[in-house]
Amino acid sequence: MNTITTQKEYDLVMQRSEELITKATAAGGFQNLPKKAVDEFGNLAAAAAKYEKDILKLYPFPEKNDIISLLEAEMFRRRMKKNEMASFLGISNSRFSDILGRKSAINVRVAKAMRTKLGFDGNLILDSI
Repeated sequence: MNTITTQKEYDLVMQRSEELITKATAAGGFQNLPKKAVDEFGNLAAAAAKYEKDILKLYPFPEKNDIISLLEAEMFRRRMKKNEMASFLGISNSRFSDILGRKSAINVRVAKAMRTKLGFDGNLILDSI
């Protein structure tokens, strides 16, 4: 599903996302699911984030535009652990921990994943790195 236009579609996307999260949890993380399931989750999450931001106006932006705070808020909103978010973004757990701990900068590949998979504004990402 690329675009969500109704609350009913949104509810179905959230239900399917929860199913995939449950499967990933049982499997020990998204890295242990088939690529098709991980890709499906990424597409569902992106569609839900866009609907929440554009239609529901629920997108949680902290007062200051700090990309690390946004990542943490997004993890909380999606009920994801660090390793799940790292897998979702396509990076290693250690790299993601370094980014959250401000020990490592966000590179272009991670910035692109944040824009496409999480729906973060590209300008916001660029302003923070």
